Amino acid sequence: MSDRSAPRPGARSAPAVLASMPWIVVLLGVGLLAVLLVFALLSFRGPEHAAAPEPAPPMYLPRLPAVTSSVTPPADAPLVAVDATPSRTPSPRASTRRPAATPTPRAPAAGSGRVSADYQATSSDRDSFSARLTVRNTTGGAREWRVELLFTGNVKSIRASSDSGLSVRTQGSGWFVLSGTRPLPAGESAVVSMTFGRTGSGDRPGQCTVNGADCAIG
Repeated sequence: MSDRSAPRPGARSAPAVLASMPWIVVLLGVGLLAVLLVFALLSFRGPEHAAAPEPAPPMYLPRLPAVTSSVTPPADAPLVAVDATPSRTPSPRASTRRPAATPTPRAPAAGSGRVSADYQATSSDRDSFSARLTVRNTTGGAREWRVELLFTGNVKSIRASSDSGLSVRTQGSGWFVLSGTRPLPAGESAVVSMTFGRTGSGDRPGQCTVNGADCAIG
């Protein structure tokens, strides 16, 4: 019987083949390194893509109104903050004030332009006599009036009345003062009725004045 385990003539073993062609080993090693390198690159790029952040949503800012200006500043001019609130500056106004007019004096009213008085005796008896006093205002406005009657020592008392208001007082023996209780309107008159008590005779005053001026004695 023949021995089958004996090598065939002309056949080479694997170590012998590798030993006879060393470049095959080199190629296999280079190929293995290339495969490992590609695998490593793919391993690192996968996490990078997974960890990449998502893009942020777009932000919309409010639009500011455009400000137009008729003045264009130079390019090198500094920026200055301007208040948009207009300032109220009073504009100078021309003076329209007129000089005060000088008051024109009023012309006196028609007539004598004064307060006058007329004294007139109306009746007489042994112990008394009666008289009428008429006060007239011929000025342009209401006037106060005051009449003073001065008799001799024989006239002792007086009784007087008037529809326009009357005040009577005695300054001494035979000296009587009569005045209106309110101003006498312009153009009007006041009539005073009087009764005097006396001893002796005589019915006219020695002196009669109205507001310092002489009365008319009739």
